[in-house]
Amino acid sequence: MTELLLIRHGLPMAGVFDPGLSPEGTAQAERLAAWLVHEDLDALYVSPYQRARETVAPLERLTGMTATVLDDLREWDTDVSQPYTPPEQIGADDPRATALSEGRYEDFVPDLDWDAFRARAARAMDTVFAAHPGGRVAVVCHGGITNTYLATVLGLPTMFWFHPGYTSVSRVRRMPGGRIVLHSVNETAHMIAERAVDAVDAVA
Repeated sequence: MTELLLIRHGLPMAGVFDPGLSPEGTAQAERLAAWLVHEDLDALYVSPYQRARETVAPLERLTGMTATVLDDLREWDTDVSQPYTPPEQIGADDPRATALSEGRYEDFVPDLDWDAFRARAARAMDTVFAAHPGGRVAVVCHGGITNTYLATVLGLPTMFWFHPGYTSVSRVRRMPGGRIVLHSVNETAHMIAERAVDAVDAVA
């Protein structure tokens, strides 16, 4: 069995193209790394976008691994002429903010080529699965990629169907025989708790 941990990046800075993490996002990434370092990860993969690469950096430091940059993990926002604004920080008078607040997540990006985006998300995960026929792999990417891939696994007609938290973890497993199943969605325990194993390690 192979398990993929699909991780949304931390909260990014606003107002620039391809932003890195905000101070809050950096703290989120550190908490994520401290949580996942105990999961016996076999490999790390990351989107080429700066917010994803800065999210995986603390995990690289703690595990001693270097994340493989996979271009297919990039998000849908590829317009270099526009500064990036985190969805949650878009002005209330913007129709996209209304769509987000009402759970109409696909309306946030109405012009997206859904078939192409879905194909790219599936291709990215197939690439990781093929490279790791067993073990556990952390994949740091984006909310849209995670949404679309999980929708594909579940056979949902809607590609954007939930709103992942920053540094949230969703898990899929490829079982013997090749069947891919969803194991969890939007885990955020690391933001409010400490692993019991941390206390054991401190005593040791």
